[in-house]
Amino acid sequence: MMLVWFIRHFPSEAYTAIGEIQRQAHSTWGVPAADTLRVLRRELSLDSGKLTDQQRATYFALLEPHRNTD
Repeated sequence: MMLVWFIRHFPSEAYTAIGEIQRQAHSTWGVPAADTLRVLRRELSLDSGKLTDQQRATYFALLEPHRNTD
């Protein structure tokens, strides 16, 4: 999958691209950012294993939408 390659070689740019995917999915179809992220994470877990489970978990933890605690 191209996304795995992108994450492995250009993690900062991939972070930005995934954020844009989340924004577009939300603005176009009303899909919550967390749902988009969950689908992307699931697709990466089905990939041939270019990322370890720990790498995938760490990377996607950084992408989780932040909730206000106020």
